[in-house]
Amino acid sequence: MINFQFSTKKIRSWSGIGLAVILVIYGVMRYLDHHPSTDDAYVQAGTINIAAQVTGPVANIFVKDHEVVQKDQLLFTIDPLSFQIAVDKAQANVVAQQAALILAQQNAVRILRLVQLEQASKAAGDQAQSQLDSGRAGLASAQAELARAKLDLEHTHITAPSAGIVTEFLLRPGNNVVADTTLFMIVIQNDFWIDANFKETQVAHIQPGQRVKIVLDMFPHHTFHGVVDAVSSASGSVFSLMPPENASGNWVKVTQRFPVKILIQDQDRALPLRAGSTATVTIDTSKA
Repeated sequence: MINFQFSTKKIRSWSGIGLAVILVIYGVMRYLDHHPSTDDAYVQAGTINIAAQVTGPVANIFVKDHEVVQKDQLLFTIDPLSFQIAVDKAQANVVAQQAALILAQQNAVRILRLVQLEQASKAAGDQAQSQLDSGRAGLASAQAELARAKLDLEHTHITAPSAGIVTEFLLRPGNNVVADTTLFMIVIQNDFWIDANFKETQVAHIQPGQRVKIVLDMFPHHTFHGVVDAVSSASGSVFSLMPPENASGNWVKVTQRFPVKILIQDQDRALPLRAGSTATVTIDTSKA
């Protein structure tokens, strides 16, 4: 009788423990199902490629690599001498075209008056009008060339289009830069986000607007907070240089990953973000 009671109590005890373990496992699985997480996540940043719009040698440099710059801050200049000469030449051409137009106008007035008095042929009048039209076109062309020359001269001063951090800056005075060739980049301040790659088995409940916890490997003891901005409609392999070819029949099923863009909401100047750094993100999909 004693042994039977003891065995019953033992069974009940172990049953309670087993039930508790099952409930814990169920709770953990349910939590993981509604809080998908991945460490395949990286910090991204908005960048601007800086290129000169004219070709020429670098004259002066006013920044250095990794320096914080403000919008419209002067970065470097290109030797303006040849561009100033082009402006002076274009200005002289405008003056010459203006003088030629005045003469053409005076000649046209005189010839057309003689045509009205039937002292000159109609052909002479047409020729005078043609010369007048040509003079006007020549002046317009010269003025356009002057405007272009002045714009090129302005482009010898390269300024920052946005506030940010100068990156990969290797210019030195005397370097010859070529127009429209990227010279360095500016990483835009306060324009960071996370690109997280979730398994296809995790994205079913991920939606824009859901809250996200972010832990960067460089700041493991600090939790950033963000929000899901968008979920890609295609896996990363679709956009690879060599997409997988499974039509041959010799293939191995690999769980695909879908990029999820996450906006960081509480950036901290004391914890500066850096593009390319790795992170672990956890999305709360229990609330839309």
